Amino acid sequence: MSFGPFEVLTQYGVVGIAVLALGYLCWMFLNKLLKSEEELKAKVEELEGDYRDDLEKKLEENTESSKSLKETILLLFSKK
Repeated sequence: MSFGPFEVLTQYGVVGIAVLALGYLCWMFLNKLLKSEEELKAKVEELEGDYRDDLEKKLEENTESSKSLKETILLLFSKK
């Protein structure tokens, strides 16, 4: 039964086991970091969606107000 590169590391005794342990800790840290990054991306996408919805609503309200103001100005100047 061959363990590949792990067989060589275990032949070094304590140093090999320490390297394996450090490799495992690095792997755990990277997995935690990637998971955190995915969660942050999901949160940013959620917040961008909320912001985009609010922005579209305000833009629509502003457009309606501009149309109303334009009509009012045209009515005022057309009476003269």
